[in-house]
Formats: sequence, C-alpha cells, structure tokens
Amino acid sequence: MRPTVGIVSIGEMGLGMARLLKAHDYHVMTVAQGRSEHTLARINSAGIEILPSDEDLVIQADYILSIVPPKNTMATAQRIAKAYAYTSPQNQTKEAAREGSRLKRNELYYLELNAVPARMAAEMASLFDAKENSDLKISDKSDISDQSGKSGCHFLDGGIIGGPPQSTQDGWTRPSVVLSGAVDMHLAPAFEALAEVLNLQLVSAQLGAAKTLKLSFSALTKGLTALSIMSFSTVHKVSMLPQLLALLEEQSPRTAALATHGVIGMSPKAYRWEDEMRGIGEMLERVGGWDVGGSAYGGIAAVYRTIAEDTILGQERVEHRVRGVTVDDAARIIASRASMS
Repeated sequence: MRPTVGIVSIGEMGLGMARLLKAHDYHVMTVAQGRSEHTLARINSAGIEILPSDEDLVIQADYILSIVPPKNTMATAQRIAKAYAYTSPQNQTKEAAREGSRLKRNELYYLELNAVPARMAAEMASLFDAKENSDLKISDKSDISDQSGKSGCHFLDGGIIGGPPQSTQDGWTRPSVVLSGAVDMHLAPAFEALAEVLNLQLVSAQLGAAKTLKLSFSALTKGLTALSIMSFSTVHKVSMLPQLLALLEEQSPRTAALATHGVIGMSPKAYRWEDEMRGIGEMLERVGGWDVGGSAYGGIAAVYRTIAEDTILGQERVEHRVRGVTVDDAARIIASRASMS
C-alpha cells in the first residue's frame, strides 16, 4: 500500500507534485481552511482530499511536503509542529482517545522544501522536538549540525529546482528535489520509492546543505532574470531592444535564450521571488562570507517587488497569461512602470 502524502499548500508547484503522486497511486491530501476559491478549484481539479485541520493531516499523513512562499515558511512549520505536538499520545485526553485514530498517528516525515536560507532549517527542525533540540545553537556561518527531530517526526530540509511536474506523451517531466538530513533506515524502503517518483536526491546528512544548494542555483538563474529585466526595460527606453536581442542571439545565443525565457516566465512568480532573493543575500553573507551579498540581492529583491507591486504583470497567473508573454511587451510595461488600473 502506498504511503499517504500531505501537501501544504496547493499552489502551482504543489498542484504539479500532487498530480504526479496521484498518477503513481499515492493518496494525496491537504488542509484548505482559509484558502481562496482559486486554490480550492486547483485542489478539486486534482482530486486531492481536503482534511478539516492540521491535526487530521499529521495523524493521517506519512509524509508532509511544505511548498509555500518563502515568507510563509516558518509559520507553516510552526502550524504543523503544533499540530504534531497536540496529537502526541501524552497530550491526548480520554475523550480524544475514544475517537479512535488519534492515538494511532503515523510516524511522520516533514519535508521542508521552501527557498529560505540554511539558518531557518535548524530553527524549524527544533520546532518538532523542543526537548531534544533545546540546546541547538545557530552559528553565524550556518554550519548546521545534523538535528533531525527524534519525537517520531523526521525533519528533512530541501529545495525544488525546476518547474512543476507535467504529464507528457513521453511520461512525466519533474524538477530536481534536493534534500538534506537523516533518513530513518527502517522507513527507508517507502522513502526510496517516494524519492524515485518525485526525483528526490538526498545530498547531505547536514541540515541546511540542501537549502544552500538550492539558493546557489537560484542566485544564478533568477539573478540573471533580474539583470535581464533591468537591461531589457532600460534599452527599451531608447528603442534599442530589438538590436540588443539581435546582438545577444549573435554573440551569446545561450544567454539570449535564458534571458528571454526568464523575463517571459517570471511575472506570476515575482511576488514569491522577492523574499527568496533576500534569503540568497543572507546565504552569501553567512555561508559564503560575501559582505556584499545582502546589498546585491537586496537590490535584486527590489526588482521583483517592483514587478509584483508596481506593474500590471503582478496580476498574471500561470494558468492564464495575458501580459508579458513576449519580451517586448514585458520590457514596455516595466519601462513605463504601468499603473495597476
């Protein structure tokens, strides 16, 4: 029997993961309290089971994947950790015990897959076992030791590199999911099967390592997109965008492809990327020792904030693109800082 996987929450990536899992006969569930009608439609479209509470989720799930915007990462971990602690046998009242399944909760893996700096991995791991991790120290260098929760909840940190899973005629395309932390060996067979489906790779036993790998990748890809946004919108003001694109295609076609693809695709995601860029700045300073990391990527974060808040591109949805689907249109909108009206 396939394990049960909970996903919080069902955004674009969460939806793709859910559909991939269901295609491989996994039972997928989520909690939808307070979610928008748009998100509820996504959940229903994929046939994902909706549970009434976080407590029900931690009781029934074998794995929980946290896939949320960076700014919601800590609050989500706090929610799930609180629910897990509440449903522990020692916290059950006799009345709750009569409900049957509450005392039979599964041993749980919490896969924290969000684009936040390594420092936060240890902070979140400590939430799941305050007693075991009460002496956890966070170094300024984020040199984080192995601190998996020992309360029956196994905490793994990670990151998702690439776009959401998609079904094609040749099978499924999948992002790369990197993880770090310790895997309990007696649970390994089920974990290995899940890893094969989701393209998970355990890269280190050291918490925080996977997040540093993920953010280092994003520093290059999303950093290049931000530079392209500034360059394309600036040259558009002097009516030289076609000439710049032609020169890129002539002298550096790979850069041209990456830059144009990035600018066209970033609009619906810019609101999430602002916080991710700030996390990259922290990583470069704490882990890499680059004093300019925060200022450099703080500036890049401001680029994405501008897209999300000061242009109509911030209204775009992945499922229904209207504006910014060409480089010329995106550059024109950004150059003029078009109003939201």
